[in-house]
Amino acid sequence: MEETLLKKQSVAYYQIDETTNIIIKCPKGYTPIHTGITKSQTVAHFPLTACSTCELRGKCHCKKQKRSYTVHINLKSVKTVKERGKILINRKENTSMRAAIEGTKSALKRGHNLSKLQLRGQVKSTTHVGHKVIAQNFKRFCNYMLEQSKKVKPKTKG
Repeated sequence: MEETLLKKQSVAYYQIDETTNIIIKCPKGYTPIHTGITKSQTVAHFPLTACSTCELRGKCHCKKQKRSYTVHINLKSVKTVKERGKILINRKENTSMRAAIEGTKSALKRGHNLSKLQLRGQVKSTTHVGHKVIAQNFKRFCNYMLEQSKKVKPKTKG
């Protein structure tokens, strides 16, 4: 039983409509005769002639019935495949943003004693952290301006 599950193709190979979650085409490119959505599954019926000669039938989700082959795919699986696609597209962007944020948090904890607040209450804590962030940004700006002034060469008369 486990071997057959591992050999099945991913739901991502099926062409599924984004809005209605109806199967438009199978991985081989055949269009279904009839499609629909039941309680928690999207269902498609494919012709016997198409699926019986298909080389992907062993890896496909289709099951033979009297008049057609049917494919039942759980809607949660469809949603999961969509989310995985979005994650793969945004992976580089997400990781680079996280690294920048972690560095900023670490600098605030080390340089401005924000590892443990000595205040109670949300308003006081928010104000205190806001002032610490302003102080860190001011320090960074001052250091940047100092570096820029070192790069500029003074004009000499001569």
